[in-house]
Amino acid sequence: MAKLTEFAQRIATERKVDVPLFDPASGGVNSKVLLLLESPGPASAGSGSGSGFNSLDNDDPTAANVFAAMTEAGLSRRVCVNWNVVPWVLPNREPSPADLRASVPYLVELLRMLTALKAVVVLGRPAGTGWTLSGRGHKLKVFNAPHPSPLSINRDRAGRWPQLVDAFRQAAKAVEG
Repeated sequence: MAKLTEFAQRIATERKVDVPLFDPASGGVNSKVLLLLESPGPASAGSGSGSGFNSLDNDDPTAANVFAAMTEAGLSRRVCVNWNVVPWVLPNREPSPADLRASVPYLVELLRMLTALKAVVVLGRPAGTGWTLSGRGHKLKVFNAPHPSPLSINRDRAGRWPQLVDAFRQAAKAVEG
C-alpha cells in the first residue's frame, strides 16, 4: 500500500486538494480489478468527518451499494482497488470537463502501477468519460455499470441494480484462476 499511499499524497500536495487514500483492505498494487468511480464523496474525505479512505467500509450509501453488489456477484474486495477518475474531493458537484482532463494523467499513472490488473469496472458516466479520455484498456476487460449512488440506483432499481451486479460478476469471472 505504501506506493499507492505515496501516489495519493503526491496528488493532494501537487493540486492542493483533499485526496482520500486507498482502502487498506483492498488488493492494493496487486489488484486484478479496478473499480473506477466518479469523485470522492464526503464519507471518504480526510478533512471533516470522513474516513480519509476510498473504502467500502465508509459510512455512506454508495459504499454500501458497492459492497452489497460485489457480495451478490461474488467479487472479493481483496482482488479489487477503488479509485475515482477525479481523485480529489469536488464538494457537491459533478466533475467538469476540466476536472476530467486534469485527472487523466493520474489515472494513466495509476494503471501503470497496477501491473496485475485484468479488468476495470467503470461506474457511471463521468467515470466512463474519464476512462475514454485516458485512452487505456486495450489489454483490459472493461465492464460498464451505472453509478452505485442511491440517486442512480433508486431511480430504476429493477433495471440498474442487476446491471451493477452483472458488471461485478463479469469482473469476477475475468479474474478467476
